[in-house]
Amino acid sequence: MEETYLTVRNVLTMKIAIAGFGALGARLGVKLQSAGHEVIGIDGWAAHIAAINTDGLTVVHEDNAPKKYYLPVMTPKEVDGEFDLIILLTKTPQLNRMLTDIQPIITPKTKLLVLSNGLGNIEIMAQHVARDQILAGVTLWTSTLVKPGEIHTTGSGSIKLQAIGESDITPIVDAMNEAHLNVATTNDVLTAIWHKAGINSVLNPLSVLLNASLAEFGTASNAMDMALNILEEIREVGATRGIKVDINAIIADLIKLIRPENAGNHYPSMYQDIKNGKYTEIDFLNGYFAKVGRQENVPTPFNTLVTRMIHAKEDIERVKLAKQQETFEI
Repeated sequence: MEETYLTVRNVLTMKIAIAGFGALGARLGVKLQSAGHEVIGIDGWAAHIAAINTDGLTVVHEDNAPKKYYLPVMTPKEVDGEFDLIILLTKTPQLNRMLTDIQPIITPKTKLLVLSNGLGNIEIMAQHVARDQILAGVTLWTSTLVKPGEIHTTGSGSIKLQAIGESDITPIVDAMNEAHLNVATTNDVLTAIWHKAGINSVLNPLSVLLNASLAEFGTASNAMDMALNILEEIREVGATRGIKVDINAIIADLIKLIRPENAGNHYPSMYQDIKNGKYTEIDFLNGYFAKVGRQENVPTPFNTLVTRMIHAKEDIERVKLAKQQETFEI
């Protein structure tokens, strides 16, 4: 089924920047632009920026023909102006640097919504802006960056978000829902973030280690057993921080996500990062839980092992890519 972007305007147009204009940022960007909002992408990958600014962004949704979308993308230090909303999709390890670089475009009226995977994002944002400017959320939208300037998308998704301080976020929710982003508010976003982190701590690293899409992971006879090993540790760690981790709810979402008609054909961002020789966000997923476990004397052998294996995989793939580059240059 072709993904539909065209909508009928009935909310105020917003000026929106998406910081971290990779696979997911690009998907959200074209949906928001097609709903009538002024959207600018911010990213640090020169080849990706050049491809979009020169030839447009190519979007392939499932088995449909490619479509082109045109919207400006620039580096953090090139962007200027004032924005109603900045959506942060930068990886957590790079979030502090991104916020530092885009500080000139953040006014007291700007709201910042973080949708990045991992834990610790809110604390980083609070170092740069007032709490009343911070929105935190989780998303089940997916996308794959195939090459500079081209993304492939499957299925649909949703977003849950919450204002961390005292702020009216109704206009933002309305604007995002005008773009069919399926946004709902919650009064307990931290639980939702831990829930999403639990999902990602299963699917992201195991897809890498098994070299599998989500659906392929689901065909393993012990897939949910491995998931339980990871999630039971996360539940114990969460209890030390007053977070209730509902394992049954996470397993139910995992089962939905791995279906081909949903996100089953998707390779998670960590898989894509590994293949591109990038460092992953493992230290803000399984590694985060392992670190808190050590602090709270909660054993986390599975999360610790997964973290170490992903770091090893990072090293192996980066060496491979370096050797390939050397061969190409010769």
